[in-house]
Amino acid sequence: MSYPLSISTWGSEEKQALQEVIKSGNYTMGNKVSDFESVYADWCGTKHAVMVNSGSSANLLMVAAYSLRQENAGTVIVPAVSWATSYAPFHQYGWKLKFVDIDKDTLNYDLKFLKSAYTGKELILSVNLLGNPNDYAKFPSMQVLEDNCESMGAEYADIKTGNFGFMSSHSMFFSHHIQTMEGGVITTDDDYFHQMLLCLRSHGWTRHLPKDNVLKAKVSAYEFLYPGYNVRPIEMMGAVGIEQMKKIDRFIERRRENAEVWKDICESRGWWIQKETGKSSWFAFAIVNDEIEEIKKEFDAKKIEYRPIVAGNFTKSSSVKWYHYEIHGDLVNADWIHEKGIYIGNAQPINRSLFV
Repeated sequence: MSYPLSISTWGSEEKQALQEVIKSGNYTMGNKVSDFESVYADWCGTKHAVMVNSGSSANLLMVAAYSLRQENAGTVIVPAVSWATSYAPFHQYGWKLKFVDIDKDTLNYDLKFLKSAYTGKELILSVNLLGNPNDYAKFPSMQVLEDNCESMGAEYADIKTGNFGFMSSHSMFFSHHIQTMEGGVITTDDDYFHQMLLCLRSHGWTRHLPKDNVLKAKVSAYEFLYPGYNVRPIEMMGAVGIEQMKKIDRFIERRRENAEVWKDICESRGWWIQKETGKSSWFAFAIVNDEIEEIKKEFDAKKIEYRPIVAGNFTKSSSVKWYHYEIHGDLVNADWIHEKGIYIGNAQPINRSLFV
């Protein structure tokens, strides 16, 4: 590929960190994971961070903790464009999904439809798409869970995403802002949710709780509070994550510098440009164009790798038949990007000549 979707951001430091874990003989979740969580929470600006084995697991535990604490499921408003595992945990915990269209400029919520969909009772899932934060000041409610898997380091009102709502999910998959092989994080300022997440991550047991815990639980390797999972990260992920966090600000700055080049390319080609809300961390570059099939042919010839924009309009997915859902209004913009949209990566400097 002349311009692949993603490239490795590892250097010798990450490889050495792996070797140190191998030498220690401690492969399961331990001090490296704990140290990474402290570093990440400090960088993000939250009180707590809980590392898990993927961004999808971060979404699962976030929804699990919220649902179990509420002791019931209701209706959650969701954008029509996101990844499958943004939605699946809600189905698994008995929620009804209310799909709302996206804004054609930002690719996040169409705020007009979001406001009309909200009756005062719903939870809202905010998805910061392709690095772009939502316009939270215009939300009808901050009864929010935040899917920040594609937008690590983005900022809204000078606050990093990952701070909006009860809990937020983050991904560290290969193509994302930092790479820990697989890997995810949930951030929260809430002590109760934090301790629930510690239990849910490890089978639902209390082993990893502090003795003086807000759950008022007996700390034992054989005491179980919740129907939990094993979605723990391995120690190697934590070790690599610590090294990646030393570089994260530089990674994000390079993505933003690359975005300025991309805007020039779009202007020269007469292409649509995604509008920033706040300060995007530019996960990827979207192209939505009536001539998208011709653009794909051009990219194929030039070996420029591309993908659909996330999963497109999720209500067109075969899996939606399993969900309890409704569609609020129409999904004109979600249909538009589903049919006419792709994205390319943003993990390396753009070669302008490829887009002439």
